[in-house]
Amino acid sequence: MLNKACRRALCLALAVILAWTGAAGIHPENVHAAGALELYTPYTEQDAAPGDSISYSIELINSGSETSKAGIQFAGGSGWDYELTAGGRNVRQIAVRAGESQTLNLRLEVPLEIEKGEYSFTVRAGDASLPLKVHVTEKGIFSSSLNVEQANIEGHSGSSFTFSAELRNQTAEEQTYALAAQPEAGWEVRFKSGGNSVTSVTIDPNSSQTLSVEAIPPDGVQAGTYSIPIAAMNNNTQAEAKLEAVITGTYGIELTTADERLNATVRAGSSTTMELIVKNSGTAKLEDVSLSAQTPSGWEVTFEPKTISSIEPGQTAAVQAIVASSEKSLPGDYALNLSAQTAQKSASAAIRVAVKSSVLWGWIGVLIIAAVIGGVYVLFRRYGRR
Repeated sequence: MLNKACRRALCLALAVILAWTGAAGIHPENVHAAGALELYTPYTEQDAAPGDSISYSIELINSGSETSKAGIQFAGGSGWDYELTAGGRNVRQIAVRAGESQTLNLRLEVPLEIEKGEYSFTVRAGDASLPLKVHVTEKGIFSSSLNVEQANIEGHSGSSFTFSAELRNQTAEEQTYALAAQPEAGWEVRFKSGGNSVTSVTIDPNSSQTLSVEAIPPDGVQAGTYSIPIAAMNNNTQAEAKLEAVITGTYGIELTTADERLNATVRAGSSTTMELIVKNSGTAKLEDVSLSAQTPSGWEVTFEPKTISSIEPGQTAAVQAIVASSEKSLPGDYALNLSAQTAQKSASAAIRVAVKSSVLWGWIGVLIIAAVIGGVYVLFRRYGRR
């Protein structure tokens, strides 16, 4: 009897439950299984430095049997800037079809002013949550930096030295920097940005700008290493760097004749040879010294040798210049300009060449005179007897 009573009570209870669920419009196929949505990213803990930007690609997976909607939230990280998007837009709610997934993109900006340590965050989509951790590897600072790609450059005294520097604003505010240099006396230093000369630059927070720094040595600078301190500064922050320009030597060249005479004589249509001396008057070795000449029309100058491979400081090299005048040259003075040059320096010598009449015209004159005398003699012999 007792078992029958229990069965009747159980059946009655089931009937009541079924009746209630039917009245409420609840059907088994419409019930969502708990935990149908899941958030997934492969990198849940990362290391970062102050000012870094961290990006996460997060999958929202629907393992249920129907489309699910979920509100999107981000929690944690007071003072941190973040952006949580889907499909390139900021979203508050997202729908995911059964058996499919949607991608969320999270970007975190590590503050510049921050303590070293571990920071926790949570991304939520409905009941699903994804904990994230960022380990800040060092204490953040409010500062600026000025880094030079190559701070030491060698060159000769006649060249300019160009350095590339990166000025970084490692603060949370826009900064305007005044640019300054303290070179040794006689040196000139110019700052350039985008090809234009500048005396100040403005840089956004946690951004940088590339500067070109040109240092020009004075005339007659001696060989040696020259230090050039540079700085970018304002009332809040400043950055400094030191440049070095190494002068390897001075270039000097002289051109003259062996007897130091700057004149010559030649007959029209003939040639004359001049002995030239090329001297290295600097402290740096001269290489590939070439010789050339500017001549009157129809004239030609050839050099032996045409090129001098090298001349050591204080040494000389001998060169022959063969000057050939034009046959049509009239008697008088003509100017030649002889040059010796390298990639760094050049020298020239102005030569005055006096042209005399050709020997041929002299003999022609003698023959004309002889012919005249002979003619007079013949006439005298013929008509004198009468």
